[in-house]
Amino acid sequence: MKKFFTLIAVALAATSVNAQEIWSAATAVDRSGDKPAVAGAVQSTTSEGVYAAGNVEGPDTSVPGTLTSETITGSTDNVTLTIVSTPNNLSKMDVEDGKTLEYWSIRGGEGNNEALTTENCNPKFESCLMPKGNPTFVYWDYYIINDQGQEAFKIGDTSDIYWTAGKDMPVKGAFIKIEPKAAGSLTLGVYVNKGNHPVYVVDAETKQILPNTDIAVKFYYQNTNFAYFKEEVENEYGEKVVVPGSEKYINEGTMPEDYIMQHTNGVTENRPALGYITFNVEAGKTYYAFNPKSQLGCYGFQFIGGTNGISDIAADKAAISEKTFNLAGQQVGNGFRGIVVKNGKKFIK
Repeated sequence: MKKFFTLIAVALAATSVNAQEIWSAATAVDRSGDKPAVAGAVQSTTSEGVYAAGNVEGPDTSVPGTLTSETITGSTDNVTLTIVSTPNNLSKMDVEDGKTLEYWSIRGGEGNNEALTTENCNPKFESCLMPKGNPTFVYWDYYIINDQGQEAFKIGDTSDIYWTAGKDMPVKGAFIKIEPKAAGSLTLGVYVNKGNHPVYVVDAETKQILPNTDIAVKFYYQNTNFAYFKEEVENEYGEKVVVPGSEKYINEGTMPEDYIMQHTNGVTENRPALGYITFNVEAGKTYYAFNPKSQLGCYGFQFIGGTNGISDIAADKAAISEKTFNLAGQQVGNGFRGIVVKNGKKFIK
């Protein structure tokens, strides 16, 4: 009898690890009032790497400082996800003036074109929590006397503190922390605030970015009427017309080498994008997802334990890399002449 119950316990454990788990940021959005608000946010004082003096050259590390962060935590059986928001403009002046600081913006909503609820979206996410502040591992602020002789508040030269591989993990700003208890495939729904900025997933232990070929990308532009390889061309009357291309509105593939999602299919619209990044996670590890120069929003996540969600992507990519397409997204032969797309890049034959 004891052996029988042991077998049942093992079977149940295996089922729980391999089951699909979903957490949606919409559960943290309170829409009961006139204006949507975030529920369940927890404030904390951030002091690591924060300084209250210095100049444009760098912080004065002898003068410690503090900032206030707000976090939202979403959990399933096997994954804990933490979204952090620390506005960059939280200064002494804000506190003294009694200003009300909003740590989050909410995008999407039922029927909104910033929601991941259209036909090809899986899983479907209604709302996105957009935290504020650029993710940095060090922050300093200081005062200068401006041209009018007035004291002006300044933030340190952030061009020197954008994250690159090998640096410590961000301690402030907008970032997503992922802590899996089991190995599997994690799909993260994201809103990319700046379309021409990279999106990184980082192993917190090694401080290295996950290889781009290990990350699957599936996204829309901010409005969903984008079509593959859309081009403006002149017709026989000299009029400019738009060639809509394929009717498939979603962009899929592996993360590009420069980690800019909009380069997935060789076309850049340079506007906000919303969609999914999928990658494998190991049990007991910690991962960070962020845009190193601006904000990265979170719709939620889907975790499937014991699976490899991107194992076939490299093979699929190799299979299509030699194919050539016209601007309508149709495969063409070697005899075709005109503008073609091959391996994600456009050129003229």
